Amino acid sequence: MTVIVTGTRPEDAPLGASELGGKELAPLRARSSDSTRLLENVPGVSVYSAGGISSLPVIHGLADDRLRVQIDGMDLMAACPNHMNSVLSYIDPTRVASVEVFAGITPVSVGGDSIGGAIQMKSAPPKFAKADEGLHVEGQAGVFYRSNGNARGNNFGFTFASEQVNLSYTESNSQSDNYKAAGNFKKPGLWQSLGERSLTQQEVGSSEYKGVQNRALDLAFRQADHLLEIGLSEQKLDYEGFPNQRMDMISSVPDPNDPTIPGNYLIDKNKPANVNRLINVRYTSQYDWGQLEAQIFRQKLQHHMDMIQDRFFGMLMPMDTLSTTVGGLLKASIELSETETLRIGSDFQKYRLDDWWPPIGGPFPGSMCCDNFWNIRDGERDRIGLFAEWETHWSPQWLTLAGIRSDTVKADAGSAQGYSNAGYTSDADKFNARDHQRVDHNWDWTLLTRFMPEPTRTYEVGIARKSRSPNLHERYPWSTFAMAALMNNFVGDGNGYIGNPDLKPEVAHTLSATADWHDAEETEWGLKATGYATWVENFIDAKRCAPPVCNTAVYLTPTNAYVLLQYVNQSARLYGIDLSGHFRLGQMENLGSFTMTGLLNYVRGENRTTGDSLYHMMPLNAKLALVQRLGGWTNTAEVQMVAAKTRISQVRNEVTTPGYAVFNLRSSYEWKHARLDVDIENAFDKFYLLPLGGAYLGQGNSMTTGGIPWGMSLPGRGRSLNVALTVRF
Repeated sequence: MTVIVTGTRPEDAPLGASELGGKELAPLRARSSDSTRLLENVPGVSVYSAGGISSLPVIHGLADDRLRVQIDGMDLMAACPNHMNSVLSYIDPTRVASVEVFAGITPVSVGGDSIGGAIQMKSAPPKFAKADEGLHVEGQAGVFYRSNGNARGNNFGFTFASEQVNLSYTESNSQSDNYKAAGNFKKPGLWQSLGERSLTQQEVGSSEYKGVQNRALDLAFRQADHLLEIGLSEQKLDYEGFPNQRMDMISSVPDPNDPTIPGNYLIDKNKPANVNRLINVRYTSQYDWGQLEAQIFRQKLQHHMDMIQDRFFGMLMPMDTLSTTVGGLLKASIELSETETLRIGSDFQKYRLDDWWPPIGGPFPGSMCCDNFWNIRDGERDRIGLFAEWETHWSPQWLTLAGIRSDTVKADAGSAQGYSNAGYTSDADKFNARDHQRVDHNWDWTLLTRFMPEPTRTYEVGIARKSRSPNLHERYPWSTFAMAALMNNFVGDGNGYIGNPDLKPEVAHTLSATADWHDAEETEWGLKATGYATWVENFIDAKRCAPPVCNTAVYLTPTNAYVLLQYVNQSARLYGIDLSGHFRLGQMENLGSFTMTGLLNYVRGENRTTGDSLYHMMPLNAKLALVQRLGGWTNTAEVQMVAAKTRISQVRNEVTTPGYAVFNLRSSYEWKHARLDVDIENAFDKFYLLPLGGAYLGQGNSMTTGGIPWGMSLPGRGRSLNVALTVRF
């Protein structure tokens, strides 16, 4: 269902920003336990496939760490070398109360250390009892089931509140088996004769997940215009498969029955593979001069990888990650006059990372025994930012927004170490002989002007300079050994990646223009169009690994195989257009109202240094939906159309995908304190390949470039009946 936002937009938000509230989010929760999927109907947004709850958001072709993604104001990052623990996977969709997406021009008070847009996902604000109400008590509970993959789960929560104190608790649980594509699909050479778990010809291997539990306890205090919030949350996840990666998020433990062979491991599906703990303290206050905000948070993440046995390697290969993040914000919004607002502030992020792989025994003791492999040891990435932003309403028709921002980013890593001396000494010695510390001084600025000649027409033009420093997994992975490089890949293309300590920060220059036309009440019809272009200096792309970095030139020429790549700075250009609209067709007696909605996105990305296309650009796509509303019923018939993907990244041997159209039927009914959602997703059971699905690596020997045949994209989900019931009390 295409989401059309009809609420009031804060005056300082650019026209390219989209807001989703409770009414817009409610029907989206039935179809997925992945919070990133809540953004699929936002203009300019697409989604990289990953695990069942861990997709990665894309805005105008820029994804993942190129976006500033916040949960309840916390700036978080993925710690896994495959970005399995993506930021939006830390919050369950049932806890999300509102989302704001900044596509195009992002104010400096919202975005920093990013060159794409920004995503702010928030849980519900605290509620307090009304005067003379006494104790306010409320709660909610919900269950869901999705037939494709046998996905099921539940959620519940409660609130106790007086006029000054609020105590709230929420919990959600979910799991799913492997999902199935629509019909059989060919899986050539995927090692089924060698003993991995037997899969049907429809089943997409390593797409299952289990034991996803999110819990949050929130305490809030209110006194006059002052609000203090303290939030504690924990996520535990038993396991999650990643069909476009060479590893999965799953726990493996030493084999207690065979202590004579050090490094032998067994899969333990009941031990959490990912444990994320957060504490978040926020303070807001309203004064005569404006508003003051202060926040500090801490995250601790423990993460373990190995292989779900849809794959076959003959052995297990444990990998561990431990990270901590401490961050905060101090921001003042000062009302200089009735028409002028000044926003000044500072934010910081202190990030620590250890990424190591315990040794293993088995058939390869010489290469993977007997020391820890330190992919990144004592990794550090510290950022501190300062910003100032001036918003002026010159008249009822004219507004300008200007801002400047400075970010200093300091990165470092300790010494490298391989499993043993065999095959790793040369790379480790080269890396350890270098100074690893890097300090970047980044500057951003934005300038935006808006003209509203009349209430039914608004026009906006903006320009911006945005900067982003490389993440630790772009700078510091050091080994050119194929197995090690293949483990460093957060884009799901099946290739191996080698870091580059000399990477410079990306600098993007964006021009964006938006026109918004609608009727006076914004209920009968509306059309919004955004055109944009971004030029990126020092864009972090990839080149084939060859001497002197790799000791072989074998990766330079293949066009139909997985290869090893190294991150390099090049230049890039992206441009495109977003269209969204709605038109009320009319009202029919006994049938209710009918509305047509639509959404169209197009983006083109080019590497200006090599002439190649950028990786994972979503082809032209559109959605059309007919929405009927009658009393508590809302019924939607939707078609999603995606053009063939023919422009691909040659350096990565990206695979083309054919065009397709998928039909969805959705129905929801609200009655007093209950809501029922029923979806038939992919109603005609259409087989298709996901343009942003990456390579299908979910079965086979994932430890070598040749272990899984090249050339197959990740299949999309076949027909699924999705049902969700929520009760409020």
